[in-house]
Amino acid sequence: MIRTILVFTILSFLVACGGINVPLPLITPLISPSSIPAILSPTPPFIPSSTPTPIVLPSLITLTEFPSTTPTTPTATTTPAVRLFLEISGCNTSLDVIHGMGEVTNAYPVIYNYTGAELTNVCATLSATDEGGLHPDKTACASSLPSGYRIMLKLTVDTGYKQDTAIQVEVNSSEGFSASKQVASCRALGFPGWIPSKVGILEPIP
Repeated sequence: MIRTILVFTILSFLVACGGINVPLPLITPLISPSSIPAILSPTPPFIPSSTPTPIVLPSLITLTEFPSTTPTTPTATTTPAVRLFLEISGCNTSLDVIHGMGEVTNAYPVIYNYTGAELTNVCATLSATDEGGLHPDKTACASSLPSGYRIMLKLTVDTGYKQDTAIQVEVNSSEGFSASKQVASCRALGFPGWIPSKVGILEPIP
């Protein structure tokens, strides 16, 4: 009887165990370490060149050509600038017996035309440091002065008796050309009413 019960119990366990999945322990296989595989690069390794490569640096210094410093000797020229030129050939003190002004000062300006054009209404005016009354010959004019010509005029102003006189002559033309000249002293004596022969005559400039 006992054997029958034991056999029945074992069969019951077997039947029960047939529908149960018993998990088996997971056994991880041991893998022996191996060497690290070589990494192959598609770029060949850097090999220094035996020939040095020249390095080109940007140019920082710019050479500038300077003009020669060789001194040059200026060449003297006798050609005056293009202008109206004035010189005073002389001045003196005399008596004006015609106009009854007593002592007067006379000046003889010479006007040169270097402008390259004919000038019209070329007028010269005389002034003095001790000028008195207005003299009728204070201003004199040339109606025309061609280029390359010169003309002498006679100017007179009323001045103080026995005084040292400084004078100034100013010249202007209708075309806008002008010139000026001064003389510090006019103490030379002249003959009353004397006029140089070249006054009012056009002459070519030599």
